[in-house]
Amino acid sequence: MRLSCVGLVAGVSWLAVAAGAARPLAAQSAVCRSESAAARLDHVTVAVRDLASAASSFRDTLGFSLKDGRVHANGLRNVHVRFADGSALELMSVGDGAPDELSGWYTRFLQEGEGGAFVALRAGPVDTVLALLGELSGEARVLEGPAFDWVSFPAGHPLHAVFFVHVRSRPADAPGHVRHRNGASGLSEVWLRSSEPRILADLLRMLGATPCGEVSGSGGLSGLGFGLAAGSLVVVPDHFPAIEPRILSVILSGDRSRPGVRSSGVWIEWVKSGS
Repeated sequence: MRLSCVGLVAGVSWLAVAAGAARPLAAQSAVCRSESAAARLDHVTVAVRDLASAASSFRDTLGFSLKDGRVHANGLRNVHVRFADGSALELMSVGDGAPDELSGWYTRFLQEGEGGAFVALRAGPVDTVLALLGELSGEARVLEGPAFDWVSFPAGHPLHAVFFVHVRSRPADAPGHVRHRNGASGLSEVWLRSSEPRILADLLRMLGATPCGEVSGSGGLSGLGFGLAAGSLVVVPDHFPAIEPRILSVILSGDRSRPGVRSSGVWIEWVKSGS
């Protein structure tokens, strides 16, 4: 699902939300970036039914090194794939615990199938994020903790698939955690679908992301690319129920390219850094 630029298509009406700033990606260019953007890719969460099985597949078949997560009070359990640039993939499942709204949402999500659930962005402390969100901040939820702060949107909201994380403190990654046999070194692109692409495009513009024009990928998918300070998002307009997987694919940068593969409901592809 590697992107190739096809230019801005005027017939796709929602692209006009870029307020005329959208421009095609240069042919054969690297994924677009915006050094002035306030946000960057932090991690993608993939919901899985069997955490041990998924972790084994990511480690033994796909060539990732894994970092143990923990069991949360609400029953959520996770395992991390950490990258040298500070970004990550997170495998998440539901176990025993005291259910809350979030774990209940994951339970319903997994009843439909495994897949990409959330993309997290880094954009600074909570007050900074809320200021950047402008009017949207009134719909956001804030959770402040000893190690992480979160700004998210409630279930059913058009922006529920996107949240913001500010890391206060995080245990250092050992060299073995960020060194992967498959050569991956960071998140490069994330494709996500939205039933309200205009609202998501508005959010990204508020964060200073650069509209990069319409892009297309394998399988006939197309969407509008947005360059962040690190990594980019491609928003694919769709009208599936909100409980369906929202993160369609993850493209990783690294020291070599590798054919894509579908695992746990998400398409994963490797591209050589700078290509």
